[in-house]
Amino acid sequence: CGGAKKPKMVIHFHVEAIGNAGGQFTMPAKFRNPVLRDGYVETIAFASDKNITAIFPVQNADGTLGCAFSLDQSGRFALETISKDRRGASIVVTMRTKTGSHQVIDMVIDKPIMDGIIYVPTGSSPGEMQMLRELYQIMGQPKKKK
Repeated sequence: CGGAKKPKMVIHFHVEAIGNAGGQFTMPAKFRNPVLRDGYVETIAFASDKNITAIFPVQNADGTLGCAFSLDQSGRFALETISKDRRGASIVVTMRTKTGSHQVIDMVIDKPIMDGIIYVPTGSSPGEMQMLRELYQIMGQPKKKK
């Protein structure tokens, strides 16, 4: 409905498409890892902010910020399936806030991910990290009261 409250932050987890095989179901993306290249990701995200149950923020020694995202059962199953079926492809993480949208990182799938946790080692801004802390439970801490 038009009057629905918009979320403060939208996070999408996309998987790299095989060529442009999906046609209208793919969108162009710039990959940086392992080399700078152009490619495509599937338009439909396999998981999103709606699947996140908890986070674990990380500040790296060089000052950059990263975060581990724990997914619910649906997101966990999708991540496990994609990581088994699409090894060698990339997972692309995007974040959108009121101030803009950006590709946080692209990471090559090198092994099956069975625990439902996506670790994004870098790419978040201090503002995004603060928003994540406000929106989600921190892994290992008691649940937030609503």
